[in-house]
Amino acid sequence: MKQLIAESINRFDSLLSQWKGAGQVEKIAPYAYRWSPSKLTHKPRKSTALTFQAVTHGNEVGGISALIECLKLMESGVVKPEIPLAFSLGNYQASLENRRFLEADLNRSFKAKDESTLEAKRALELTPLLKDTDYFLDFHQTIESSEKPFFIFPYAEAGMRFARAACGEVCVVTHWGKPFSLDGMCTDEFVNYSGGVGITVELGQKGFEAYQTSVGLAAALGAIRYVTETLAGKYQAATSTSPMYTWKTIELYEEGMDLHEGLYNFQKVKKGDVLGVHGSNPLVSRESGYLLFPKYQRDPGAPRPREIYRIAKEIGVNELGQPGVVGV
Repeated sequence: MKQLIAESINRFDSLLSQWKGAGQVEKIAPYAYRWSPSKLTHKPRKSTALTFQAVTHGNEVGGISALIECLKLMESGVVKPEIPLAFSLGNYQASLENRRFLEADLNRSFKAKDESTLEAKRALELTPLLKDTDYFLDFHQTIESSEKPFFIFPYAEAGMRFARAACGEVCVVTHWGKPFSLDGMCTDEFVNYSGGVGITVELGQKGFEAYQTSVGLAAALGAIRYVTETLAGKYQAATSTSPMYTWKTIELYEEGMDLHEGLYNFQKVKKGDVLGVHGSNPLVSRESGYLLFPKYQRDPGAPRPREIYRIAKEIGVNELGQPGVVGV
């Protein structure tokens, strides 16, 4: 697996560092490049209209394939963007080791209190790019399997429009109020904080897989189209019937908790279902809904998780952003 990851990272980097297509490529940081069209038709508010990033978590490698396919279409002239784009590999060092991170979670390292870790230093390298982008799409994958791909991001009207237009067939998980994590800002949160519009797409279970590549490529191409039309003042609101979700409850980790093997994202559960053990007692679901982010302690050296799973619920448009909707 490490060899395949290294080959993919090298392919990504060689496409951009030895660019043979139209437009110009500028290296911003290691494994981070800005592409500019030969003629700028639609000027963004910031230097970069749209940034794509993969491997923010190093072992979530599926996004690399999606970005490579997008770059190949651009290089061949099949896709001809009219806006400045950026392409970045977030935690490339952890990716080469097929690990989520090396010292700290990069997706909690923006504006982090501890700036001494490798990931905090990488966040500082990427900060100028993320602060100077209008729109940002981060490609992630889940640790456990997932019934379907999904967007996930802090709720904002602009973010919802972006996700629905980028790939309307993909459902949305959104939240508001408290941040996703208390450790530091996620990439999309940091872009939003910096005046841009940031969202994340979870393609499926971590690894290289053809369907996930196709979903990622569709989202990337849809994002390019949406941002271009928005800057040109020609965007027509997208209609999407894919469902939206938010948290119903979050089960915080306590000593002795352990989930049964085989749980997956968007698994439908009922209140009272036994999901694992808590010491000598069964660990039961406190609510009915859809399971998200089940966490297993397979690595004895890894830090204990703050939470062990979340339960999501489906919501309607009229509930977005409203108080009392997001559970804890």
